Amino acid sequence: MDMTRRGVATGLAAASMAPSLARAQAPPAPAEPSPQTRLFLECRYLPVWRAIQAAPKNPGLQQMASFIGDEATALASAGLGPKDAAPLPADATAQDALAAIVEAARDRRVVMLNEAHVASRHRGFLARVLRALRPLGFDVLAAEDFLNSREPGAPTVRTYKAGAALDPSLGFYLHDPVYAEAVREAAGLGYRLASYEQRADQRVSGEEKLAAMVRRDTAEADNFIADVLAPNPGSRVVVHCGYAHLRKTPDHRGLSWFAARLKEKSGIDPLCVSQAYTGSFGPHGADPPPTIAVLERFKPADSIVVRGSDGWFGAVSAGADLAVFHPPLADVAGRPGWLAADRERRRVEVAAPGPRAATVLLQAVHAVDSDQAVPADQLVLAPEAASAVLFLRPGAYRLRLETETGLVLLRTLTV
Repeated sequence: MDMTRRGVATGLAAASMAPSLARAQAPPAPAEPSPQTRLFLECRYLPVWRAIQAAPKNPGLQQMASFIGDEATALASAGLGPKDAAPLPADATAQDALAAIVEAARDRRVVMLNEAHVASRHRGFLARVLRALRPLGFDVLAAEDFLNSREPGAPTVRTYKAGAALDPSLGFYLHDPVYAEAVREAAGLGYRLASYEQRADQRVSGEEKLAAMVRRDTAEADNFIADVLAPNPGSRVVVHCGYAHLRKTPDHRGLSWFAARLKEKSGIDPLCVSQAYTGSFGPHGADPPPTIAVLERFKPADSIVVRGSDGWFGAVSAGADLAVFHPPLADVAGRPGWLAADRERRRVEVAAPGPRAATVLLQAVHAVDSDQAVPADQLVLAPEAASAVLFLRPGAYRLRLETETGLVLLRTLTV
């Protein structure tokens, strides 16, 4: 998705510039901006929360529910899983996922990790993979979500430097604080950022859906070769993408996706690690049957991969090399257990000023960022809540409330 603040603002302005047919006729009242528009233009999350409360089963809002930590809504339909999943073999054994990924990545130039777009946990695992692969010389992070535009003056992730303010218009899913933190951390670890998504000039308006999908993944492969691999000949690349884009085998329709096209065009065989279909989505969402079988048998405390005599379980159906299973972790102080378990984050307890007549969002924003920024962490704060817990990486922050009328600064904080 390549919607930017520039694009939203231009569209809104164009709609307001239509000539009047009658000077005497009063123009219609401007429409209330959608929650999505408020988010893109102002980084306002509270309108999104209100919309989710009004329509929790809206698929578009389910994706955005992950941005504010509403996992129950975000993951409501996440655990469907692949239709052709095999049963768990009797001889299956489990291994630590990060250790297996590192070992398998030693002789690969490209490692791909996918996500379910509704699962912040998958973006949190991206951060862990980036940490694990950096000592092997991986030094570029290329993401499907990063804006890829040739429009003059358009923002680009290629110029982002560690410690700088992060422009939210660089990617749609960057509005998830967990993902934004993973990208900030990647830059801090020494990764350069790169984009490869299909550009606007590579699309054909009105094209049939399957043809458009083929065009998109072909463009992604071409862009990756030209804009990521060619300018970085000695680099090793971590790729972050959604769902089936890392398939190295055709899907049930015979469609070849990005990873397969990249392998065909470049000769590079990427290590593809899937987590989009295995989940795991507990305790706030239902898991598919193969994942339930894995978790019940092995009862892992951390993320695992599972191997049987016929290969890595869950990988074949995803067209991948490895498939990751995450354990269900109980909430900690009302926050996701997987977030609390991140060793790079620190628990910060915050007193909530009151009394409050309405729900607000408690946010921690990096000190270098403007007010229109993606928080490092945030949560929904009910009117009666007197305190809350944030999980933050070391750094300087502004604590604030997002209210119905605007932003209220609480205090600064160094973690």
